[in-house]
Amino acid sequence: MMPFVLALAVVTGPITGGDHGQPFSEITPAVLTQSAYTEAEFFVGGTATAFKPVGTPGADGVWKVAPDTTADYKVRMLVRRPADAKKFNGIVVVEWLNVTANLEGAADFMQMQEELLREGYAWVGVGAQAAGVNSPRSGLKDWDKARYGSLVHPGDAYSYDIFSQAADALRHPKSPNALGGLTIRKVIATGRSQSAFRLVTYINAVHPMTHLFDGYLVHSRGANASGFKAEGLARDAETPVPAGAHIRADIDVPVLDLQTEGDMVALRAHLTHQAPFAHYRRWEIAGAAHAETPRWVAETPPALDMGPACKDPVNSAPHHAVVKAALSALTRWVRDGVVPPQSPAIELGDPAAPDPIVRDAHGNAKGGIRLPELEAPTATLDGGANTGAQETAPGAARNFCFLFGWTKLFDAATLRSLYPTQDAFMKPFSAAVNALVKQGYLLQPEADAARKAAAQSYVGR
Repeated sequence: MMPFVLALAVVTGPITGGDHGQPFSEITPAVLTQSAYTEAEFFVGGTATAFKPVGTPGADGVWKVAPDTTADYKVRMLVRRPADAKKFNGIVVVEWLNVTANLEGAADFMQMQEELLREGYAWVGVGAQAAGVNSPRSGLKDWDKARYGSLVHPGDAYSYDIFSQAADALRHPKSPNALGGLTIRKVIATGRSQSAFRLVTYINAVHPMTHLFDGYLVHSRGANASGFKAEGLARDAETPVPAGAHIRADIDVPVLDLQTEGDMVALRAHLTHQAPFAHYRRWEIAGAAHAETPRWVAETPPALDMGPACKDPVNSAPHHAVVKAALSALTRWVRDGVVPPQSPAIELGDPAAPDPIVRDAHGNAKGGIRLPELEAPTATLDGGANTGAQETAPGAARNFCFLFGWTKLFDAATLRSLYPTQDAFMKPFSAAVNALVKQGYLLQPEADAARKAAAQSYVGR
């Protein structure tokens, strides 16, 4: 079989103008300006290749593919970097933008942003999938016809090569240089949820041909990896990749696989559990949901958040704190060779049960990374499915409550029995924070914020 030759992409920009006069973004430019960061948008285009499997993909993740059809494309890259090149830490994080809501969402940037900005990373979001470009109303071309009308996406079969070509354009820049001339030491790929499904397939099938990334953060994947032809979360009709597929054991760069309790319940990600090996580690966060509205201490006031109009208050575990620690750990691994730990596994009962998690007397998960919200609990924090407050009408937009988990506060009598004084609450809470910092699952800024919030809480008063 002939080796695959990566086509060169053409980068244009920075892009300006349009009906909105700014890029489609989840944050305001002021957030970056306050951290001495710049934001610029570029288009990247060329001819992308789709791939077809050679043989039947196995659960071991050792998937061979061959080039199939080609098609022209033009998508966008959103670039955020330190305004002062001296503040750049040498690491570029390339995020596969998430399109589950039919728009381009920077799901990992939203959870990592404090660590990215305080440590001087460059971040690039790549619109690799078709829904973010083509969806009515929410897609880029409808959202701002003047700015994005020239974009072309031929379908998700081409997403893997589009992602590769964007990364290659960053590593081997021509004019214009999207990173403004920054000297790159390492490039890390990240993707959350549907984007993680895509990254699993990219790692197993495409990375061995391109070797463009120095490491991968696979964040909140489900039981299924993405296919080679199907759009979005659909499975290939022919030769689908198997459910529960592993990361291939011969991968030559670090992969950190980050999972929450909610990923295991709502998305059945427990079926993908595999033992650590030379370039693979897995972290499992007990008590955390696939999506959440975080706070350091579950209590009222203020009222708990109801998420996207959910029936019950959504999960409040600080999932984001472990994501920041995971980025830091992966960076040390790819840059310095410091291998992170394999976290304890969340305890499982019947893997076929709707809720496969073993739970304690409070209903909280056993095992896994032990957040202080579980070691000094004030609520049941469950990653399992929440539901919409009202039934979704046929044809209406999908409600994502099933991904948000739920929080059920302990009653006053339970809290008094557990924490008759504030010190009775602070001791186990602080001990849990200290343990997480020592283990590498929590960074100091988040540890300080957690302790401060606990000290200011009503618990034990």
